[in-house]
Amino acid sequence: MRNYKYWETCIELIESRKIEEATHFVLETTSKLGLSKELVEKIMTVSLKGFEKKIEGKMKDCLEKAREENAEALCLYYSVDNGWDSTMYICKGYTKENSSWISESRSWIELGKTRGFSEIYKKTAESAFFTNKISSAVCILLMFRTSIAFYNVAQKFPDCGFKLCITATESDFVRVA
Repeated sequence: MRNYKYWETCIELIESRKIEEATHFVLETTSKLGLSKELVEKIMTVSLKGFEKKIEGKMKDCLEKAREENAEALCLYYSVDNGWDSTMYICKGYTKENSSWISESRSWIELGKTRGFSEIYKKTAESAFFTNKISSAVCILLMFRTSIAFYNVAQKFPDCGFKLCITATESDFVRVA
């Protein structure tokens, strides 16, 4: 999965708090992969304020539950195949090297679906996850925007005491705080 390496580079930039550099990298990469300027603009202009509000509205409950359970991390999982259906996992363990701590979580809070990206993913990427240049470009841009939306919310909880992560897969995650 050569094109997936672009996403891994993007993760590194986000985790290093180099958001402007990550934005530039994503836009340059999607262009290199052949995504039209019109589609890039369409994806970039989708408002994620409702998604951010939904997360922020549930964050107090998530943090409270995490404290009750002596958790180490909260991880937002969103399903690209199911309308960006989102769940916040309360994770007792955390390790950068092995993401199994996410799937081992026994506690979670449902956040619901988010409109906007699902149709773009289904129509343009043809629900294909990093299978060719166009699907890879669409996935990178959608995942980047989703991660940055969560990053924006996480910045409002700088001293929450938990690692805050986001993922759309079972094998990797982006640590935003």
